[in-house]
Amino acid sequence: MEVDFKELFDAKTFAHILKCLLNLTQSEVEVYFALHEHPNKSVDELAEIMGKDRSGVYRSLQNLLEKGLVSREYRILKHGGYKYLYIPVPIDDLKLRLKEELNKWFQVLSEVVEGFIIELGEVKES
Repeated sequence: MEVDFKELFDAKTFAHILKCLLNLTQSEVEVYFALHEHPNKSVDELAEIMGKDRSGVYRSLQNLLEKGLVSREYRILKHGGYKYLYIPVPIDDLKLRLKEELNKWFQVLSEVVEGFIIELGEVKES
């Protein structure tokens, strides 16, 4: 099987890789990419930029925060109150995390493959 490297660099394929390896939803991927294009935004600002419902964007940001893919900074507003500004992890950090996850998958799959014994044309697990 030949790998189409051009396809691998397609943003849509990259989104599929993020969803698969990091167990992200489509909404989380969209929020991460939007935040990467518009860093240091509040939930309200990001929801407006994306044209999405605030509660859905908030939920995605909370999940991304729990997964370590975004961080947030506390800002005091000059008229009182506060808000959080969200920052995505840099792409290079994300790539490193994806490589680590791929290595984990590779290790598990290698162990599964090593566990197979071919006996009389049948594949059995040892």
